[in-house]
Amino acid sequence: MEDQGQFKAIEDKGQRLVFTDHARKRLYSLDLVQFLNQNLALLRNNNVDGLDLVAKPTELDFVRRNIGSGWVPVVLSCNSFLMCRSDSGFHLINPVTKEWKKVPKTPLTKKPFSWELYGFGFDDSTNQYKVVEGKGCTDGFVFSVYASLTDSWRKIDCLYPYKQTRVCRKDGMVLNGGVHWLVKRDESLVIISFLLAEEEVKEIQVPPNCCTGVVELGIFRDRLCITLFSFSISETYNEFWVMKEYGVRGSWTKMEIGIPYHRLLHSGFWTETYDLMLVDATMLAMCNFNDKSFWILSIRHGFGQVGGFGSMSVYVESRKPLIDQEQQEKSKDDGHP
Repeated sequence: MEDQGQFKAIEDKGQRLVFTDHARKRLYSLDLVQFLNQNLALLRNNNVDGLDLVAKPTELDFVRRNIGSGWVPVVLSCNSFLMCRSDSGFHLINPVTKEWKKVPKTPLTKKPFSWELYGFGFDDSTNQYKVVEGKGCTDGFVFSVYASLTDSWRKIDCLYPYKQTRVCRKDGMVLNGGVHWLVKRDESLVIISFLLAEEEVKEIQVPPNCCTGVVELGIFRDRLCITLFSFSISETYNEFWVMKEYGVRGSWTKMEIGIPYHRLLHSGFWTETYDLMLVDATMLAMCNFNDKSFWILSIRHGFGQVGGFGSMSVYVESRKPLIDQEQQEKSKDDGHP
């Protein structure tokens, strides 16, 4: 085990963990940096195995009040803003200023669709946020893009020949200027990236021998990762794949974790030596991938112990306005679509 003296005070850059409960009825925010810094004395002891620290998050109840009681959300983050996907559509939120905006409805498709993909990211080339939605049927996917500067959608005039996998995350992973999903092309698995600047799709190859069984796409720190997924109570895993060099199939590298899992996701939060992992949607574990040690982080809210987690992400606190009226007007004057 590493020297626990490596637990050093973490610089507070405004990062906040955001998550829904298992029922996806409530949205919470947690200042995890402050919590860890307050518990440095415990973390620096010589026996963190079995350590169970309890954190108390803050409910972002203004979101629930705005969206309504029928809220069944997925929460995605980009910089300081959140995007929630509910049964009433997409909603953009600044959790600090409590600014909230409902995104206009997406363009209608001519064919009924069976599958749906969506994502949220920032387009550096035009300095604006974009929401991406893909609607799929047996023929493939059609994508539409919402741009924050024009407050409107644009349908991409192309049919992409992909289908959803057995365990396909509808919410896309944002990395390197693109929103990523794991899909099928013919009978093979492939990662697709919707490029936010170019508004087109490119393919990324999955690890060799990754086409058997059920797998799921995620992000490990700033890299794509793929984990095995088990529906069986008796079957667990302790390894997954990380793409060390973006877009290079030969850079897929097998990683091991010191805790068995059925389903594993990275929360989006990490320190120099530890990563906060969501294990089986019920447990948060701070994991060291060098020596495979870990300790459990428990979450309690006003209703008691959180029995599980729905959606999880990380944002950076800021009072930046969700809608920059001056920038929006300038974009319209410049004739940007």
